[in-house]
Amino acid sequence: MSGLAAQARIIGICWRAAIAAELEYRVNFLATFAVSTFWLLWATAGASVYFRFTGTVAGWAHAEVLVVIGLFFALNGLRQAVLQPNLDQMTEYVRRGTLDFLLTKPFDAQLLVSLRQLDVGNLLDLLLGLGLAGVGVALAGHGLSVGALAAFLVLTVAAIGLLYAMTVLLMALAVVTMAGEELGSISFGVVELARFPVQLYRNPVQAVLTVVPVAFLTTYPAQALLGRLDARLLLIAPAVAGGALVLARLAWRRALRGYTGASA
Repeated sequence: MSGLAAQARIIGICWRAAIAAELEYRVNFLATFAVSTFWLLWATAGASVYFRFTGTVAGWAHAEVLVVIGLFFALNGLRQAVLQPNLDQMTEYVRRGTLDFLLTKPFDAQLLVSLRQLDVGNLLDLLLGLGLAGVGVALAGHGLSVGALAAFLVLTVAAIGLLYAMTVLLMALAVVTMAGEELGSISFGVVELARFPVQLYRNPVQAVLTVVPVAFLTTYPAQALLGRLDARLLLIAPAVAGGALVLARLAWRRALRGYTGASA
């Protein structure tokens, strides 16, 4: 078995254990589903206020904004399910010296600390968000071509890569500063900016969100689904995500080189 396959198998074992533990408390799982549904409906109702007296806002119709909101819920659900639990745990790894133990494992430390934990309940937001995005596409009446779906998948993979890179950068920061109570808030704050299309923000905020690049998280994938994407972004988005992942990897290795361990 190759090294990558072995690491994927170990992560899979950790996730299966998390799923088994969640299924032991099915009432909690149903309660999480009810809460997620409420917040999705609340966000949908809130967005309708902007379109009470107009058909479009900054070039976006109501149904099209629902696509962005749906993708925001899906991406944030993925963040809360896979990335946030590991980011929250990172502070404890550093404080208690558990990181020292993990670094001795014959396993890529970055993958182990960033993907080990899984919060199954938040995966419901992923499903609900994709459902809302689908409803938005249907209401927009643009149809969904194979090309649009392929472009959406490319941009979604790039968005997930950007989100993962940001998480690893925050983990590296936790190692360097030996503290990270607010790192989860930073992660949420960045994703929260992607709740609406970046065109709804005024300049210079809109320009900043395009460069940061918050626009790559939900706005551009939504434009792909709606058939209004600039084709150049199909090359730019993977390049930006790839660069972010390389930067995150370098930052992680640099942080570990300066890490002296809990006993120091």
